[in-house]
Amino acid sequence: MNFYKERKKHPLVLNVPALLIVDVQSYFTDRESSAYLDGIENIYENIKKLSERFLQKGYPVISTIHKGGALQMQRWWGNKVDEKWAKPYFKSNEYVYIIKDTYDAFYNTYLEKVLRLKNVTDIIITGVMTHLCCETTARSGFVRNFNVVMVEDALWDKDEFYHFLSLKSLAHGFAHICKTEEVLCKLE
Repeated sequence: MNFYKERKKHPLVLNVPALLIVDVQSYFTDRESSAYLDGIENIYENIKKLSERFLQKGYPVISTIHKGGALQMQRWWGNKVDEKWAKPYFKSNEYVYIIKDTYDAFYNTYLEKVLRLKNVTDIIITGVMTHLCCETTARSGFVRNFNVVMVEDALWDKDEFYHFLSLKSLAHGFAHICKTEEVLCKLE
């Protein structure tokens, strides 16, 4: 197991969780997009299972949508995400949708306000890309005193190397790393 030492030191405990589905949207899911992530389909079922269980238990599900682009994002990537590519893959009237324009889902959004209003203590992060938006949001959540959980089989990246190194780094100082089934069992 890749995260044995970290998991032994910090076992998974959930008090009042919220599920974050980070940027699972047409920009990354549509094969016609220049940013399509090959293999992203591998996480759909796990995110669906988690979403259904969270809603069943009355816990919030929050989906972020990356749209536009903060100035530094435009400088770095040379583009911005147009409306066409800002369509969420998972849709529900029960979700809270947060529009963001940079990696951090907390930065210049109302995410923290939503979480505090619902007395959330734990953020369960799924989505894309592990090493960019998901990792940045995880670190930001940690410094805001949320217990952060990264669901390794419900996260996707453009490269396994980026995915694993991001999770390894987060496990060392910011987040619990677990699988979908572990989170589902904790929600029983």
